[in-house]
Amino acid sequence: MENATKAFIIAGGMLIAMLIVGLLVWGYNNISNLQRTNVETEALEQIAEFNSRFEAYNRGSVRGYQMISLVNLARDYNSRFREEEGYYQVEIIAKLDTQGANLPEATNAQRYSYDNDYFDMIKYIEEIYEPRLENATDPNNRNQFKEMYFECTKVVYDNERDDMTGTNNHGLGRVKRMEFEQVQVVNSR
Repeated sequence: MENATKAFIIAGGMLIAMLIVGLLVWGYNNISNLQRTNVETEALEQIAEFNSRFEAYNRGSVRGYQMISLVNLARDYNSRFREEEGYYQVEIIAKLDTQGANLPEATNAQRYSYDNDYFDMIKYIEEIYEPRLENATDPNNRNQFKEMYFECTKVVYDNERDDMTGTNNHGLGRVKRMEFEQVQVVNSR
């Protein structure tokens, strides 16, 4: 009888120990899930904040000086984050109508690599606005570019299929490319 009592005490102790271990594992899993949810929420908020900075230019018409600000924003992002770290470079491209303007014709080096109708605005604006270049254009070209109007025609995110490049992207939903087209705005005064 003594052995049976000791066996019940040992079995009860084992049962209590198993319950305590089970509760600890359950509590750890709940805390881990909560932490994971917090990290995912913070990541989504950062992506939304990042996208909002670029999507602010996806409205009606954008002036040339605003396009310069957008290009500077993309250049800043591209210089801070590398593709090797899992980030896609932000591209700003536009269809330009430079024939009626005194702006320099866009060169082949400025053409967007996946579509010759578009021009890489980062390269184009660097040639117009970088004073360190030997062939920097005159201030009239700069002022004339500032007065142009552009309209955003498409925004490509890094987690969707890119029809222009024919690639499937596996990003987090950040803005990858913005496509613009130069438009003529008629003053109604």
